[in-house]
Amino acid sequence: MSKKQTKHNHFAITNAAKIRLIILFFLLISLGIWTGLTFSEPTSPQQAAAQVKLLEAIYTQGNYIEAGIWSAIALGFGVRIIRRSGTERYQALMAFLTFFFFGLSDIIEVQTGAWWRPWWLFVWKSLCVFSMAALLINYLRSRSIVVKPAPKHRSGRVLNKH
Repeated sequence: MSKKQTKHNHFAITNAAKIRLIILFFLLISLGIWTGLTFSEPTSPQQAAAQVKLLEAIYTQGNYIEAGIWSAIALGFGVRIIRRSGTERYQALMAFLTFFFFGLSDIIEVQTGAWWRPWWLFVWKSLCVFSMAALLINYLRSRSIVVKPAPKHRSGRVLNKH
């Protein structure tokens, strides 16, 4: 039985997704404007110290929140590991490990104060990002080939197109 392969556009965006992206864009612009107004040039040493404390708190809490988000994504792939088999289970395991270790690296980043210091943390994060990119590419490739059944005649016989 011959099978016909068709390719789909991986990056097709629905209208609902476009609306969400526009809203996100405006929220990010608003955040940028608020940040610019909030952290404008301090007029006194006390105001500068208060801004430093606020930025440190945002950095620390933001990294813990980010670690939680990556861990939640890892948990989702953990559930997928249990429910799938074969190649899908292996890919879910790789995604689980990647997102789990990326979240863990954010916790270590809080302790070191930077994502590039020490050098091994930078390498760790880079490997996680490369793994995420590889997982995405693999996922998009698996979606790009959709196998359709061969066309059939009214009699039910498969038509061969050579």
